[in-house]
Amino acid sequence: MKKLIKNLVSGLMLLLFWSISWWLFKIKNKTTIIGRKNIPRETGMLFLSNHQSLIDSMLIGYALFKPWDIFRRYRQIPWNAAAWENFFKKPSRRIFCYFLKTIPAHRQSNIKLANQDIEKFKNILKNGNLLLFFEGTRSRNGEIGPCKYGPAKLVIDLQPTTIPIKISGMEKVMPIEVGFNWGRIKGGQKIFIKIGPAIQFDSMDIGDVRQKIQDEIKIL
Repeated sequence: MKKLIKNLVSGLMLLLFWSISWWLFKIKNKTTIIGRKNIPRETGMLFLSNHQSLIDSMLIGYALFKPWDIFRRYRQIPWNAAAWENFFKKPSRRIFCYFLKTIPAHRQSNIKLANQDIEKFKNILKNGNLLLFFEGTRSRNGEIGPCKYGPAKLVIDLQPTTIPIKISGMEKVMPIEVGFNWGRIKGGQKIFIKIGPAIQFDSMDIGDVRQKIQDEIKIL
């Protein structure tokens, strides 16, 4: 019963945020979504995206799923790994994150802490889906940066269905210097999100995997 109530509250929260995202990305701004057909209807999927703003996960959730999917395919709605220092320091944000399928990720960490995060991610991928921003931080110059250790290690250890995502235009909607000031989110911008087919890895060497992820998202 406790799990059922938690999932119901979570579903309602996700629906609320999807509705806010619809207004933000369809009405306030104009978003073009390309490649939604490349998303399999399964679990065990790892979504990897570049990163431009604090609300990129809202854009991706809006683009990947429809409102009815929240209740019909709740397990397939991906968990989002957000930076601990941005989203989990304040108790009020932790509550929202708990119900929005968001868990902390430690960006500035040693290998031991990184491996702890990876174990949490593995547990999610056993029965659900996961979204990671593979660069580990927002781009400061608009360029797509290198893939971090964690996403590549997940690919090597679990070999999940890995779906690449490329977003553009979000740095104009919510620039880095705005922080969490929602009142300064801009409108009238053109946003693009491209969802590619699953990445096919020829090598499981970690250097090759990191390079492959970066290259596949660059060319979308």
